Amino acid sequence: MDWQLIGIILVALCVISLVYTEVQKRLVFSRYERLFERGDFEGCLRLLDGPLVRLIYPRYNLLYMRLNAQMCLQDDDESRRIIEEMLGLRASDEQRLVLLLRAFNFFVEQQDYARAKELLGELRQKAAPEQLAECERTYAIFAEKSSAYIKEMEAELREAGPADRTKLLYLLSVQYENKGDARRANEYLERVQDVFEASVDAGDGADGAEG
Repeated sequence: MDWQLIGIILVALCVISLVYTEVQKRLVFSRYERLFERGDFEGCLRLLDGPLVRLIYPRYNLLYMRLNAQMCLQDDDESRRIIEEMLGLRASDEQRLVLLLRAFNFFVEQQDYARAKELLGELRQKAAPEQLAECERTYAIFAEKSSAYIKEMEAELREAGPADRTKLLYLLSVQYENKGDARRANEYLERVQDVFEASVDAGDGADGAEG
């Protein structure tokens, strides 16, 4: 028996298997992206349910893609189930931080402040200072009904880009509501609506230009 030849064949098979797996991962992810961009989130889930996909993707990555689709479908119960499962999996430090930030914001949105506070404790150990500061502000505003960041955020608003501007306007609205100032709260909420309408109009204009 030629053990050297057998060794060469085994190495070749391993290489072929690795290449095949990587090619299939890229093809699946490309299909997933196209479905996601079209808003076919149910199609994304059907794709991820395929036996080959479950075989070639690590559990964490598979769940992360499922979470994206379920959140877009606004299936809060399934999103929560996926998040809790992912929090129990082993992950790299980078993956863990991304998940913690996403899970924290999800639980704040769900008004599950007890669970959000648990994750905030871990974020205090792992998040960068600016990330942690953002989480601390978010928790204080929503969970503790704080209005302590009004002046700070109004100052930030003057130099904020479009994405940050929308978030700041909304958080200012919530803080004025916490403070009991319904008039100012509504003013900021209306400004949020104006930003959304402007972005929609800009998108329509771009589509018209392409036509």
